[in-house]
Amino acid sequence: EMASAISNRLMIILGAGASCDCADRDTAAQVSDVYRPPLTKDIFAQQFDGILGRYPRVTARLDELRTKLAKGGNFEEIFRGLLESARNHQNFWPLQLPLYLRELFWTISLDYLQGSSKFDTLVRRVLESRFEEVMFFNLNYDLFLENALTNYDHHEFGSLSSYLPQSKKWRYVKPHGSVNWARILENCPLDGGGGFSPSSLQEMPVFSTELRVVRWNRNSAEFYIPGGGPPGYLYPQVVVPTDSPKSFVCPKEHVDQARAFIQNCQDFLLIGFSGRDEDVIGLLREVPSNSRLEIISKGDARTICRRVSSGIEKAEVKKVILSPHGIGFSRFTGDKLFDRFLGAGSIPKSKA
Repeated sequence: EMASAISNRLMIILGAGASCDCADRDTAAQVSDVYRPPLTKDIFAQQFDGILGRYPRVTARLDELRTKLAKGGNFEEIFRGLLESARNHQNFWPLQLPLYLRELFWTISLDYLQGSSKFDTLVRRVLESRFEEVMFFNLNYDLFLENALTNYDHHEFGSLSSYLPQSKKWRYVKPHGSVNWARILENCPLDGGGGFSPSSLQEMPVFSTELRVVRWNRNSAEFYIPGGGPPGYLYPQVVVPTDSPKSFVCPKEHVDQARAFIQNCQDFLLIGFSGRDEDVIGLLREVPSNSRLEIISKGDARTICRRVSSGIEKAEVKKVILSPHGIGFSRFTGDKLFDRFLGAGSIPKSKA
């Protein structure tokens, strides 16, 4: 019984490379060059200066950051150095980072493409495949996958529990947070007019315990809880991409469900995942024997394979198969490789 349950499960892990490559110019209705979802190293690229300009304490660090990057420095190391220096000197400019990331990735979610994305294709094909239970484990903050799930079956993401619906064949976990998740910043300073001024916080933030799903009114630049909620400034719940080790910011129940799912799943599809997140590799330690992990990446898929494999406990003894494929998300969804992956192991219909 257990063996058949395992073979009917699929876990899909989505990294920055998936969002970055979620539209094909030839098939998309309209795609914006400015708001293409960036890989981590491009989060502070010049094309985002219009949004960055609203966060002066972040932009003050751009000269240093861009100069070192231009000389071939490693983004995460450079950025970690800036954050450590802020910590050591009691400077609270990094508190503006989640505010910038929220506005950037929410804008990207709305403005990058018109029409349908590769996430729409992925969702339909996977949910209509032989797999009976699917977990989407998305490391991105954007809303492309939410939109695809909503488009597919009118699912409404109104609360954190709506990410783990009981009545669907899918579950959705966002371990690093989401642009539409927030907690109330209880010690948020006010400006002269009595409005919230989170950027002027000069002490450690104090957050409410409850994590809420929020909406954004772009015209007024305000974030609000649908249906009303406690008053206060809604501070975004996203992991700053250079945190090392990164921590999961989704509810503990979501991580527990992901861990339990992994322990009873043998088919894994990793799309655009760098393999650098120790927290995710830590979860994958426990993949069962005879699992197969298909690694889809425009980058060096073999290197990613090695990173993932070295994190899996006794991978060779457990006969875990990792297959690297050097193609990106947009090519993969239209490739025979995807057809084969979805069809493998399906039972041929018996002749009547």
